[in-house]
Amino acid sequence: MSALLAAAGVRKSFDGFLVLDDVSFAVPERGLTGIVGTNGAGKSTLFAVVSGQLEADGGRVTFADADITGLPPTRRARLGLGRTFQVPREFAHLTVRENFLVAARREYGETLRSVFIGWGRVRREERALRERADAWIEFLNLKQVRGKPAGTLSGGQKKLLELGRMLMLEPKCILLDEPFAGVNPVLVGEISTRIRELNATHGIAFVIIEHHLEALKALVGHLYVMDQGRIIADGDPTAVLAEPRVLEAYMGGVI
Repeated sequence: MSALLAAAGVRKSFDGFLVLDDVSFAVPERGLTGIVGTNGAGKSTLFAVVSGQLEADGGRVTFADADITGLPPTRRARLGLGRTFQVPREFAHLTVRENFLVAARREYGETLRSVFIGWGRVRREERALRERADAWIEFLNLKQVRGKPAGTLSGGQKKLLELGRMLMLEPKCILLDEPFAGVNPVLVGEISTRIRELNATHGIAFVIIEHHLEALKALVGHLYVMDQGRIIADGDPTAVLAEPRVLEAYMGGVI
């Protein structure tokens, strides 16, 4: 199976401290891939480099058969590569529905072309976006809070909102940074179910950083383990987490 997203020999330093040291990984089309490691292993820095928030010092990132190493985050997002963050970044005073609509990519309504094309086309686009937002809101079980300010949501609901805003961009692959952090067990199950459905029915690939090892192990088909800026193991999640070097990296041998 060909790789949808791949990193090859990625390096990143801060003030002479090597944070990513020759990191390589590959995510197949429709893949469910996990990345784990202790705090400071370099996981979020890797996401920042892959998504374009940080520029790599070396190495290469490809997506959908294109070299995206030098592209800014907006270009990567237009190609279908999305990213969420450890701490959700919702527009707190906007409603849930408004948050979805703000995230959507518009072809006409926010450009000078709309002046010449006509407001009829703009209105049709806006109506279609509202319908798409409402469909994703229902899919993510947020219908009951659709009209509430996003800042009033629970931690788990904010994670679902962040995922929903990515879905408005029609992604091919989403990088999820700790989707289960601070989320109650019921919503951990809800988020996992939605990820599986999006993968199975929409073909969206996911790369997931997570400390909740049991939930992640049950969700992904391939797992990478990072330690001190390097990939130290990868493969079947159950087998990888049982490897001696992985056990040693986690709390001196205890997971």
